Order: sequence, then structure tokens, then C-alpha cells
Amino acid sequence: MTELSCACRYGTLRGVVYGNPDQPLLLALHGWLDNAASFSRLAPLLADYCVVAVDLPGHGHSDWLGEGGEYLIWSSLPALTDLIHTHPLFHGRSFHLLGHSMGSAAGLLLAAVVPERLLSYMALDALGPLTTAPAQAPQQLAQAVLTQPAAESRRYRSAAAALQARLRNNPELSADCIGAVVARNLRTLDSGDVQWTTDPRLRLPSSVRLTDEQLQAFFQQLPVPALVIRAEQGIIPLSVFQQRLSWLPQGQLISLPGHHHFHLEASTCAAVATALKEFLTHV
Repeated sequence: MTELSCACRYGTLRGVVYGNPDQPLLLALHGWLDNAASFSRLAPLLADYCVVAVDLPGHGHSDWLGEGGEYLIWSSLPALTDLIHTHPLFHGRSFHLLGHSMGSAAGLLLAAVVPERLLSYMALDALGPLTTAPAQAPQQLAQAVLTQPAAESRRYRSAAAALQARLRNNPELSADCIGAVVARNLRTLDSGDVQWTTDPRLRLPSSVRLTDEQLQAFFQQLPVPALVIRAEQGIIPLSVFQQRLSWLPQGQLISLPGHHHFHLEASTCAAVATALKEFLTHV
């Protein structure tokens, strides 16, 4: 496990490389308000692959977007394409793509930008981004414009206190599950307090979203085999998975026990890894 750093057009994208760089590459994209540590339990179980887990812009150790920046679902694509085109680890190499939650949405759009580099697409308890019907677009824009600027992130007396705050907001999680993610999302201040490193603007509503029709075009042009793993106690209805799976030219859906972060829980992570490895052996 080594730290990753890549100078991109917006700033510095950081992350973690798990495993041997000579193994096949697997780019892993985390969910909203998480970071590269989201794959800290899963990556060691994928020992035949070099798992490159990034902190998406505004998360973990990566830089925030500049003044006036907005965290739309496609806002991370310039940084990710810079990583793929300039970092020595990716030089001349194709890669597998794994996304959890928001990362599955960003990954789907990334596939349209660099289709020639992609070997497969895997999504954990999500399948693409939130959408907005055309008739609702004015309301979506108004909500974003009229929302007050994001307040400074909260401060806590200790990392333990910050962890407890995350657990209160997500009672299905355990400290063992989310502890590494919380630790990577904290910085220590001169006062000794800790504060979230995530950009507060990540919590603001998006000014614009794709429509279902636009999203369907991205799915239909996905050029590689796709595996979607749904958490049986997850946050997205089965009907959404079924509808979007019908848009995939080469897609399969399986369901496994666990909650939305089932790839981080000790009791459910091994089953997720097994399903991923079985899929990858046939790509």
C-alpha cells in the first residue's frame, strides 16, 4: 500500500495504491463523502490486481475545486482523465473500473471519455447518477442558486468524537466498517481539534442533473462487460437497478447480503470480493 499523487489541471489528486503495480490495473472510485480508504478492506482480497483507489476532488487528501467550483457528478472527470493520461502507473495501460455509489456514477461517465482504455465496469450498490426529469430542471436550478453558501465544516475534540458523529448520521455502520474512511477524512488543527477535510460544498444541491434519456445513452454506449452488485439492505430500490440494467448491452446484476457499505464490513466484504473475482476471470 503506497500513497498516490498526481498533478491535475485543477490541483492535486491523491489516493492509495494497493498491491503490485505490475498486476492488472483496477481503478476504484468511492462514494459521496468517503475516500480511497473505502476500499481498504476489499483491495487486499483482490490480490491479483493493482487497485488504484483515488480521493475524488474535495474528498480525503485531494484538493478541493477552486473558487466557484461546483461538485456536479462529472466534475471529477478532468482530474481522472489527467491521472489516466499522465501518471506513469497508467502509461499505455488499460484498466478495470470499480465504483461504489457516487463512484459508480462518475465511473459510468468516465467510460464515455476514455472507452478505449476500459476493460470492464463494476458497480457496488448503485448504477449511475441521480437524474432529474426535464420538467423539474427549473426547480432543481432554483434550489441550487437559492441555497446559502456552505458553512465551514464542524470541528471535534478528537477523531473518536468525529467517528461517533458519522455513526450517529449512519446508524447502520459500525466503527470497524467506517473507521478508516473517517480517519482519512480528518485533519488536525493547531488547537488540537480535528476537522473534516471534505469540501463543505459537497453537501450543496446540484444545479443540473442528467435526464433519464441522457443517462440511457451513456449506458447503451458502455463498451465493456458490466457487473452490478446490489446490497440487499441497500438504499436504492431493486426496480431502479432493473430498469437501468436493461439499458446495458453487456450487464449482469446480482444481490448480496449487507448494507450500502457492504464492501467495508468484515462480515460481507468477502462475498463481494468473490463475486468481483468471478466476474473478472471471464472478462
